[in-house]
Amino acid sequence: MSSKDAHLYSAPGYTKNAKKPGRDIETSSSLAFTSQLSGLISSAKTSGRPAAGRAHKKKEDIFAMHNRNSAKRAKKDVEDLEDGRGRGTGKKAGGSGNSEAVDDAAWARSKRKMEEKARLYAAMKRGDVEDEEGKLMVDFDTKWATGQDAKDGEDRRWDNESSEGSEAEVEEVVEWEDEFGRTMKGTRTEMLREQRRNQLQEEIAERKRPRAPDKVIWGDTVQAAAFNPERNIQDKMEELARKRDKSLTPPPDTHFDASREVRSKGVGFMQLSLDAEERKKQMDELVKEREQTERKRSGRDQMMEERRRKLEERKKQIQEKRGKRKADEFLNGLEKEMATQQDEQDAT
Repeated sequence: MSSKDAHLYSAPGYTKNAKKPGRDIETSSSLAFTSQLSGLISSAKTSGRPAAGRAHKKKEDIFAMHNRNSAKRAKKDVEDLEDGRGRGTGKKAGGSGNSEAVDDAAWARSKRKMEEKARLYAAMKRGDVEDEEGKLMVDFDTKWATGQDAKDGEDRRWDNESSEGSEAEVEEVVEWEDEFGRTMKGTRTEMLREQRRNQLQEEIAERKRPRAPDKVIWGDTVQAAAFNPERNIQDKMEELARKRDKSLTPPPDTHFDASREVRSKGVGFMQLSLDAEERKKQMDELVKEREQTERKRSGRDQMMEERRRKLEERKKQIQEKRGKRKADEFLNGLEKEMATQQDEQDAT
């Protein structure tokens, strides 16, 4: 019998857990069981004790979460700050020490950035930094011009007040007529300001107005050029003819200058003078040397030709003598052979 079925076969007063006080449930009949169950349900409803609900896990707020590795970066900033101060105070311990260290690191970082901005601002004010791409967001030229305009306006206001007299006179209400013919009412300062503005606009319009021509004929004048309208064309044609008939100026004589070249020259190289007269003399001397060389060369050629002719003649003579000697030897040999043959015939 298993432990799960023990309550079915045990005594009515049997309880599984001895520590928990149990209730005696009579199971003899269904009526008794139903009445007891309804009593238990009614007693549970009448008890004013609410049932404990299940605790839900609260979701963390994203704005209350710290950045990742922010504590490490704050700790590194604190260490850098302590290194810069010579490690005078040392590290703080505890949760409050960490918050104070983060505050000190943020303060040091803000101070360092503000010092960098102050140095950059001073350099921009001196004009040492060129803002070609417009990243610095500060135009000191416009700022200076605006300050000058404000200063000039303030000076003019004080001058007007001093020239008009007391403050009561400046604030006096007057009437004036504007440029459109309307009657305006206001203080004397406003009237003077409006008059200066109108005067400035008139000056600007006067500057924008086109300039009057200088060559304007006033009165009765005879225009002789009107009777000869082709005069300008004739002048231009004459000018073109003068340019066409003008002799061309020859360019100056330029000669080769070997001193401007860095290279090895040959044995027969000769640097001629850049002066025209000296260069002409050198050329004449070279021509004479050339003629003399040709004469000597032609004489030597004639001598060589004569010698060659004599050698040919001697060669011919030698050949003739040699041929004659060979002919004599042949004839002598032939004569001896014929004599020998004759002797043999006589002997037989």
